[in-house]
Amino acid sequence: MIIKRDMALASLTKVCEESLALIKQLIDIDNATYAQGYEDGMAAQAKVQHTLKPWVELTRGEIEAFPDNLSKVEFAWFVERQLRERNEKT
Repeated sequence: MIIKRDMALASLTKVCEESLALIKQLIDIDNATYAQGYEDGMAAQAKVQHTLKPWVELTRGEIEAFPDNLSKVEFAWFVERQLRERNEKT
């Protein structure tokens, strides 16, 4: 009976060790995939950042020159238009 128990224990230990080795391999593959994805993402972000133009704000004088008689909605559209025009020029 002791021999069968020892054999079963040894067999179970072997299965557990093999399973652990496979799990470690899967973790390593996942880590490598994540690392590659991270590097690819950072490279893509750097490429996009390189092509983006810097944001150009309105000057104090331009803001002070805004018309006073606009509704809130008209004012928002006016500001949006001013910023769009300003940033399309640069």
